[in-house]
Amino acid sequence: MALPGAILAGFSLYLLALALASSARMPRRTWAAGDPHTRLTVLIPAHDEETLIERCLRSLQKQSYPSGLYRLVVIADNCTDATAAVAKSGGAEVMVRTAPNLRGKGHALRWAIDRLLPGADSPDAIAVVDADSVAAEGLLAGLVAELEAGHAVVQADYALLEGPGPQLGEMARIGFLLFHRVRFSGRLRLGLAANLVGNGMLFDRHVLETHPWDAFTAAEDLEYSVRLRLAGIEPRFAPDAQVAGPGPGSRVGARSQRMRWEGGRFHVVRQRLPQLVLAAIARHDAGLLDAALDLATPPLGLLSLCSVAGLPVVAVGVVAGLAPVWAVVPWVIASLAIPAFVVVGLRSAGAPGLAWRAFVNAPRFLGWKLGTYIRLARGYDVQRWDRTDRVVP
Repeated sequence: MALPGAILAGFSLYLLALALASSARMPRRTWAAGDPHTRLTVLIPAHDEETLIERCLRSLQKQSYPSGLYRLVVIADNCTDATAAVAKSGGAEVMVRTAPNLRGKGHALRWAIDRLLPGADSPDAIAVVDADSVAAEGLLAGLVAELEAGHAVVQADYALLEGPGPQLGEMARIGFLLFHRVRFSGRLRLGLAANLVGNGMLFDRHVLETHPWDAFTAAEDLEYSVRLRLAGIEPRFAPDAQVAGPGPGSRVGARSQRMRWEGGRFHVVRQRLPQLVLAAIARHDAGLLDAALDLATPPLGLLSLCSVAGLPVVAVGVVAGLAPVWAVVPWVIASLAIPAFVVVGLRSAGAPGLAWRAFVNAPRFLGWKLGTYIRLARGYDVQRWDRTDRVVP
């Protein structure tokens, strides 16, 4: 009983340590020397996004980054609507891809990158922004500042837009803040790498030439992150580069999206965690061991469910004389560290008022998450691609 509790406590304390680290201030990144000079292509993969693509393009056209140094390219991927026409009228270049048997963002990115890099107007770097997103004015400048400081792969701060949606939408926004902003900021302050999250990514062209995009599952961003870590490339988190997207528009959409994310993540953990551990041991590489620890850390919802279920069971075992008293200690530590992570993390993320709402909505949210894990236990096709309905704030 004590060993599972110790593992749970270890992961919980790891998250709390990241929340505490994220509270430390860091100086803003400034240009390494002179004005920016990196020529960018911003890739915007879009499948049937005629409703939201124009808003995305407007936000990208208002960047503080010099307009002469970047171009916007929309991938109209297997579209059945007017996405291509709307994007073209909105001032973007459009690449039309029709491959119904190869659906999904990963395939669209590989197809477009293979055509852009050898071209006459080949960029120095490629950024990726989702078509339903709104880019903050400093998104590209923040990404390029890190690139020109020597980081070949950069990940922006990706949040959810506020707006109407299913009742669990606020918990999703809280989860985004804790997972993206808090964990990544904490790791940044500790000198550790980030993971890619699919939106607001920037790649030096050399990385894409030597390590072509080859991730096509439901968690293509995490899958490619692990490949980069195994190749010795550490993605850098850029807190000053911010992008936000809408959440699911219904409970069905939220469930579909969560199944895709959680199912894809568990697939990557099963397939890649042993590789990371073995490579870390063989190379005596502490960085890969860190990558393995971060990948192995369960989602916050799963940690919370295990804590809620495990503590009373162990307590009963202690009372019944089936376990020593000290066996309950790691379970108590985990039960305290998890809410502490939420409180400290949301405070460091600039949203302390969300903490009490997180605790009020936690029982319903954990019940919903439990249903997700039960469905995942029955099996999930990680190659499956489902479009998620979105709420438009």
